[in-house]
Amino acid sequence: MSVTPTYPVAHPTWYDTIRLMFTQTDIAHMRSQELDLTSYEQVLAASGNIYGQVAAHNMPPGDPWTPDMVQTFLNWLTDGCPKGTPTSDQVYAMRAMLANKPAAARIRKDVNSLSAAELATLKTAFEGILARDPSDPNSYFAQAGIHWLPDRFCQHHVPAYNPWHRAYLLGFENALRSVPGCENVTLPYWDITTPFPDLLKSAPYASYTLPQDVGGGFNKGYVTQRFSYPEIAANLLQYDVTADVNRAMAQTDWEDFHGYWSGAPYNTIIAAHDGGHGSIGPTMANQAVASFDPAFWFFHSNWDRLWWEWQKKVQGTDLNGLLSTINKTTDLLSYQIFTVPPLEALAPFTTGPLGLNTVKTIDSIALGVDYAPSAAPSKPIAFALKTSRAVSVDRKVSLDAQHAMVSVTGINRIKIPGSFAVHLMKDGKTIASRFMFQPDDVDKCETCVKNAMAHFDFDLPLAEVTGGKLSVAVEPVNKSIVGARFPSRLMGSPMIDVHIPLQTD
Repeated sequence: MSVTPTYPVAHPTWYDTIRLMFTQTDIAHMRSQELDLTSYEQVLAASGNIYGQVAAHNMPPGDPWTPDMVQTFLNWLTDGCPKGTPTSDQVYAMRAMLANKPAAARIRKDVNSLSAAELATLKTAFEGILARDPSDPNSYFAQAGIHWLPDRFCQHHVPAYNPWHRAYLLGFENALRSVPGCENVTLPYWDITTPFPDLLKSAPYASYTLPQDVGGGFNKGYVTQRFSYPEIAANLLQYDVTADVNRAMAQTDWEDFHGYWSGAPYNTIIAAHDGGHGSIGPTMANQAVASFDPAFWFFHSNWDRLWWEWQKKVQGTDLNGLLSTINKTTDLLSYQIFTVPPLEALAPFTTGPLGLNTVKTIDSIALGVDYAPSAAPSKPIAFALKTSRAVSVDRKVSLDAQHAMVSVTGINRIKIPGSFAVHLMKDGKTIASRFMFQPDDVDKCETCVKNAMAHFDFDLPLAEVTGGKLSVAVEPVNKSIVGARFPSRLMGSPMIDVHIPLQTD
């Protein structure tokens, strides 16, 4: 297999051909001319001018395209500039091989595939950091305390979510490695599409007791809590976590992989993450103390694994490759966190021993981290057609008449103290649920306040939605204030919107 197209390409798309035609030199040169060749939207808008320049052999300067490359670009224009999908998820591996890219020094494995020796080392590492004084920056308490209480850092429901947590996991893994005899330990992952691991049901992973007060009513002696393991399995099913993961891995665009922001439905990786937190128990459901439950680390190692697998699949393992998946027009902030230096910072990890920003987290292999395949049976997931509510008349669209997208909008989550579930009901019976993960004192979280208005999306068979009356119930985790149902008048003006999705090329 070639890692570059063989020209001319009769029916090229952005993802399989066009973005690969621009070299790093081309990209750097045109950025100085305020044209970003990693942006589909900008290349689309300038496509006529680009064709004129390359056809006249004016561009790229000193290394003009061959006639077959020019013809390929013209073919793309003739076909309506389709976005398409990447050709193959094997391209990343081949490019790495040809570039003599070294293998990662740390291979994180499925927790269910660890050898007896690996299990013993992992236990020693966990017990080592658990035994340290809370004031030690490499103690379990200090590492867990970064996520919200007591240190109050939050990167959820925003574009820096995955870069921030990738840095966070590396710092925690470094803490494990600081335990004598554990210098080569790695943090395993729990594939959340599989049952809750038996390992995490035993010490030192089953629970954690706070050695001192952290605030928010969580005092010294608080013991982390989980639901029963059958309940966890039922909750993961209720929150559609596996389906959300599969939907995410089928997306080609950054915002659709993550979901939630820039108009993307809240039914992919962020939704799966939130639903997973809400499924496991009262501690994991509360951002204030979620990271004190030892399951948190295995849980989050999996989300980083899924991001890396998606990056490889869309060839977004370097800066330009990742930028080529971001819609610069509708999702400018995502673009800016990788291109505007002040916005690249990942407090508290940019300063200190890690020295990481968003750009430095893109290539996991460069950080020394890779992931072994899940022990669960492999189920290849094909790219899905992009779905939306409205598209330009220049794009080709089709109607998915078998499904309905039900959106609940207008919920001001700052009014709701703590995490909560949103239940979509038909004739009073719950037919689908989503979960929003946030701290109890959400009004004190700057990130949450800036993104106060929440929406919840339910992708359902059309037959499940029609023929009855739809309603919504919001169930807070903290029921001590208003009970099991949060009044809609206290959280804004929620609305239900139902539409049949449009699918684009």
